[in-house]
Amino acid sequence: MINTNLFTTRLPLVHSICLAMFLLLTSACTPAFVKGTEIEYTPKKQEVADFIEKYRIALEQRNFELLKDMVSNNYYENGSTTNDPSDDYDFRGLLNVLHSLKQSVKAVKYSIKINKIDVMEASAAVDLEYSGQYLFTQNERDRWETYADKNRLTLAKDKLGHWKIMSGL
Repeated sequence: MINTNLFTTRLPLVHSICLAMFLLLTSACTPAFVKGTEIEYTPKKQEVADFIEKYRIALEQRNFELLKDMVSNNYYENGSTTNDPSDDYDFRGLLNVLHSLKQSVKAVKYSIKINKIDVMEASAAVDLEYSGQYLFTQNERDRWETYADKNRLTLAKDKLGHWKIMSGL
């Protein structure tokens, strides 16, 4: 005669073990993503994404000292026009832009969607979409302006291993 009482008391344990194994197997097959993106996770890509989030927060907080620190001294911007050098500027020119913004921009709301991160040894390219609202003073009047676009930020590590923005602001 089979003791059915022993079987029924162990059935919940068997179900629990099967459920745990199922969850373990299915979660192991699920790809991990960089936080807030659909980009496959690697530690280096997460590090770059964290740097981009730090940039976004600094921009919203109008922390121009931190923004300046996040940019390489070798920064160069071609103003999105490769055939017209009149709108190009380097790190010193960027400081002038930041100073002007500090004087006129009163508030910033900014969001970034990272679409792609390519990390090489000591450099990275980040394709992103951004949208921002800026409250600024023009002709002694406050007004909001909205911007949205796609962009690529190019990053490089400095001698201490910190990411710095090389171009794309």
